[in-house]
Amino acid sequence: RPTPIRAASTPSPSSGGSSTPEIFSLPNGIRIGGWRITTQNSTIGDEKRMEELTLLLEETSNVTGDDKTIESAGGKRRLCLPEITFLDAIISFQYESENSCGNLGEGKSETSTEIRFTARDALLEWAEAHRYLATRQACDQTSSLSQENFRGVSILRTVDAEAWSNKPRSIDAATATAGNSEFYYDWTFSSPYASTVIRHLNLDKSAGREGEKKYGINNRRQWQPLQRSHIPFQMLQDTSQPILLFDDIHLYEDDLHDNGDVSLNIKIRVMPRCWYVLQRLFVRVDHVCVRCREVRYFCLFGGGNENGVQANTVYRDVVWKEVAWEALGGLALPTDPAAWRENENVGGAAPGLLTPPPLASLLARLPVVALPEDLPRFACFDMVRE
Repeated sequence: RPTPIRAASTPSPSSGGSSTPEIFSLPNGIRIGGWRITTQNSTIGDEKRMEELTLLLEETSNVTGDDKTIESAGGKRRLCLPEITFLDAIISFQYESENSCGNLGEGKSETSTEIRFTARDALLEWAEAHRYLATRQACDQTSSLSQENFRGVSILRTVDAEAWSNKPRSIDAATATAGNSEFYYDWTFSSPYASTVIRHLNLDKSAGREGEKKYGINNRRQWQPLQRSHIPFQMLQDTSQPILLFDDIHLYEDDLHDNGDVSLNIKIRVMPRCWYVLQRLFVRVDHVCVRCREVRYFCLFGGGNENGVQANTVYRDVVWKEVAWEALGGLALPTDPAAWRENENVGGAAPGLLTPPPLASLLARLPVVALPEDLPRFACFDMVRE
């Protein structure tokens, strides 16, 4: 993993104009312009916590919107986690206020809003989509819950995929078949995840009131659709702006039982005027498909707006790309699986590097596919008003 680039250890005065906020270093991030931005890498989750998360995901996949257990001809669905899941990895952008560099909420009630990225949240959204996918035994039956694809989550039906999905990893086979349950799920872990938004309520501790937290994965309804992208890429390409914080956090990975690769990672970059995030889910199933889902986030520091970009509003661009393996040749793309393997040195590339790595160049040429109806291509979230 690359070593994060951090800001100076002491507050730095504004430079280059009054619009540049002060910077305060944190042990695992920085505080700038009312934002507390932190990152944390993680080791692979231990067996107990992995089992606990597996049970939570299975529970999530087997209930309806009314919190009732789904009953079908196929019985309850069983799920597995990616082989490498970084349970404690987190990227957090918490917006407080310009005057909150001390003790936030001390002596009064305040709220703060956080956008964060974790493996747990991404996999919960992946598990949730399984509620609307048919179980194996119900595939040939008509059911309002039975779909081939829901929010980009589907179960690939190939010879290798079928054999792989039948193999309960790290779980006893007798246990896997007990209780009329089955392993039949999206084994590529292609989550439609696009961040988590949390609203914190920090109450006056002296009055005996504890903080509350309103939480929602993705908060799909709170992101306001836009007609076009508002991310000023020319600002991100300005090499005169120093990079105050850069990190590349991996949330989960899996080799799909030697049938390919899946990885979900988050790259962040903080500059004196803004922050930027690239979230990428990459899936390669050898001789079946290549899939890339990218979500970009941008936020401008300060007040007012700049060229139509409102400060402290998070802008989000989503693009999903995918191609069947047999269509690669027609697009002048390589059909050798080795060409689609992630370069181990990609994560260690210097921030601001203009020449993309070979895999990134290939991913840019993949055809764009439709997004779920509740995930607009362009959207924004006002951290101040929401």
